[in-house]
Amino acid sequence: MDKLWKFLKSMKFGLILLGLICIISVAGSLIPQNAEPMTYVRAYPDHYALIFSLQLDHVFTSWYFVAVTLLLCLNLTLCSIIRFRKIPGSDEKEIEAALRVPSVEKTDEKTLEEIRKYLRRIRCRETAGENATVYSKNSFGRYGTFLVHLGILLTVIFWALAMYLPRIIDRACMPKESIFLDDGTEIYVDSFSITDDEGHLDYKSVVNIILPDGRESGLKETSVNHPAGIGRYKVYQQTYGTRGAILVRDGEGHEDRFYVDSNDFLSKDGENGLLYDNVYPDFKEENGEMSLVTSTSGSYENPVYVYMTVEEGQEKEVMLAFPGDKTEIGGLEYEFLDPVEYPGLRIKESPHFVNALLLLSFLIMTAGLYITFFMQPVIVSVDQEGYTVLGSKPEGMRYELKQIVRRNKEK
Repeated sequence: MDKLWKFLKSMKFGLILLGLICIISVAGSLIPQNAEPMTYVRAYPDHYALIFSLQLDHVFTSWYFVAVTLLLCLNLTLCSIIRFRKIPGSDEKEIEAALRVPSVEKTDEKTLEEIRKYLRRIRCRETAGENATVYSKNSFGRYGTFLVHLGILLTVIFWALAMYLPRIIDRACMPKESIFLDDGTEIYVDSFSITDDEGHLDYKSVVNIILPDGRESGLKETSVNHPAGIGRYKVYQQTYGTRGAILVRDGEGHEDRFYVDSNDFLSKDGENGLLYDNVYPDFKEENGEMSLVTSTSGSYENPVYVYMTVEEGQEKEVMLAFPGDKTEIGGLEYEFLDPVEYPGLRIKESPHFVNALLLLSFLIMTAGLYITFFMQPVIVSVDQEGYTVLGSKPEGMRYELKQIVRRNKEK
């Protein structure tokens, strides 16, 4: 049991846990997170079953990632407690021990007086003993490693809050249109693409987030694991869809573009018009018969519209159309346009205090690192024969005192 307890609070265990978190995070960065199941089936046709079984589609909320994070918090808590318990009183103990240490560097009284003046000038704390005087500096530096561990622990905790506390809003939006949130925040979708320049699947949106106070993110590209953000909002590319587009004209030169969904009825008088069914990505012709392709990954190569004409309120016949085709029904002309691809966005709204807490944890960790490396405790014991430099990293003070000794010898 003692061995297990020592291992749980050891640095070795902490490094192992950090390594596991890094490996899992890399998987979460490479594989889109929290997307619809068909996204993985299309993108990883040979590996989607493994992705689902290992929960790699939502790795940051998987049971093993949560378990590793909790173990890391336990390890950091134990390390912090152990280090903090050793700090109070350690300075006084080291000073008492230094008073009993004989001088290592022997020198004359004049040089020793110069050393005493230098140590007083740099504001060392002076403790007089029976045979020696101890000068100590940077006693607060003993808290450096404790603050580093505390900062890392708080960063993990507040990062978890940032992951699990945000309000999540899933919205679809057509390109060149906007989503408006309850507080007045506007998310404008400038463009959306399914493939990159080389034709590989790469779902990306270009958005601009406009806060109620007028601040803007500017046009930023967002993808599944690379959000665009400003303030407490982050916008991720989540999914996508394709909608049919029909341009309707009347006899007076007016026209309107409609993005249509299944069963949308376009009509001038409510009795005669076009009942839209769907748009399909492609078609096949075999033995003189045409069959529709119902699913595909990426853009629609040869889109086919399916609709029904309606006359005097009665559904007549099912029709097919291709982009560029036109038809007249009930005094209106309907022109079928290229289908429009649109993004489904995931909007995360984090509480105001989470970002402030994360900043605080980073500041604590940064302060701990600065104190650890640049405020190392130093103790100098000076007696009648010479001096001794003590401390965990005494090289800097030892160099300064040797320079004083050298200058006095040259005079």
